[in-house]
Amino acid sequence: MENGDQPATKREVETAIKTAVDAAKDELLEAMRGIETKLLQAFYGYAKSNDGRVLEVEANEAVLRTRLATLESRVMEVERRLNISPTQ
Repeated sequence: MENGDQPATKREVETAIKTAVDAAKDELLEAMRGIETKLLQAFYGYAKSNDGRVLEVEANEAVLRTRLATLESRVMEVERRLNISPTQ
């Protein structure tokens, strides 16, 4: 295809097509890598914030269990003093 007056040979057409396909493939792979990176960063951010929420919930649960145990002890002490049998 060096001269615009002469028709392209089959080999020149195949080479041009292969070059174009290879370039498109490279661009597509690069775009896919970029998307993968952005997705991984988004998942990491979500996981990090979610871990914080889980830790907070677990801490709150521990506090509530302690308070509940304290209340149960107090109720049992009141029942004992009043000579009331505990209910199941």
